[in-house]
Amino acid sequence: MFPRFALVCAVAIAATLPAFSIASATPRHIQIAQDEGVADEDAVPTDQVDKYIAVYSAMQKNHSLSVADAASKQGLTVDQFRTLEDKIGRNPIVHQRVLDALKASSSNGKMAGSGENKSK
Repeated sequence: MFPRFALVCAVAIAATLPAFSIASATPRHIQIAQDEGVADEDAVPTDQVDKYIAVYSAMQKNHSLSVADAASKQGLTVDQFRTLEDKIGRNPIVHQRVLDALKASSSNGKMAGSGENKSK
């Protein structure tokens, strides 16, 4: 009786192993799982994210620039910009992309500005 039980257990374990294989955890599957966590209303098109980044980058470069002026240069009203900002804030993946882009933009501006100061 024990050998039959062991055989049944071995077959049951073998049947479940493919479900836990490394091949099932490909980056594509992981990306799909992340996408499912973000509601459709929170999805933000790439071109809109680029506009959002451009607005903040412009304000980083010119501190006297208002949100209305910077947004209008990207074809956005202040309300549209704030709605976009809200969507980006609710989407952790996009939010991190924006933060990284703004940090890079800020550090590039500081590096360029410090080079100009040395030449004066």
